[in-house]
Amino acid sequence: MIAVALASGTSSPAQEPAPESAQPMQEISPGVLQMGQLRLDQNRRAVSFPGRLNLAEGALEYLLVTPEGSTHESLLTTEIQPADLHFAMLLLGARGAGILAPAPEDAPPEQINKEYLARAPRLQGDNVLITVKWKVDAAEKSVPVEDWLMNSETRKPAPRGPWLYTGSMFRDGKFLAQTEGVFGALVTFPSALINNPRKGNDNDLLWAVNAKAVPAVATPVEITIQLPPAPPAAKEP
Repeated sequence: MIAVALASGTSSPAQEPAPESAQPMQEISPGVLQMGQLRLDQNRRAVSFPGRLNLAEGALEYLLVTPEGSTHESLLTTEIQPADLHFAMLLLGARGAGILAPAPEDAPPEQINKEYLARAPRLQGDNVLITVKWKVDAAEKSVPVEDWLMNSETRKPAPRGPWLYTGSMFRDGKFLAQTEGVFGALVTFPSALINNPRKGNDNDLLWAVNAKAVPAVATPVEITIQLPPAPPAAKEP
């Protein structure tokens, strides 16, 4: 068994254990591991898994949820589990923000609202790139996932660039990404594994599907989350 733990947050020196994956893991080629539907590429520092386009139009608050999550306002869904993705990301070296159990008044609500966003903490974490790949007839297409998002005020696609792997949080012994079925959020949400660093992440009315860019609803996609290359190891004197 591989032991991993969340990095501690600045508010407390304590650490919470990361959720352990119930999925068996096997090496399918050098540096590439399979864990259920998750594929870890240690050389690329990337995790890939299947999902579906959930909405082809309309307002959004989430990037990716489970089928039991807030699907009415999420761009994508996947049947993998948040705890398994977090376990895999920690194996690749993601640190996340290490947010520990907040005071009751700081806990995120189950439904993001304007009042919470006005006082939401500024989240930190590792930069990650997120891409989606799908097929059109026999041809494969791949784009940064932000191409499928639109700023509803400017009517332009979301700026390309990294997302923040914030790593979710524990409250009352529960890993909130798992219990709430949320992987990625477009507006600040500490329960999510991944958060949006772009301007407007405090506005729950800003984000929408880029209807001109997405394929049909329920189109199968492959989602890849990639960490930047690891820094070179320091040479011994």
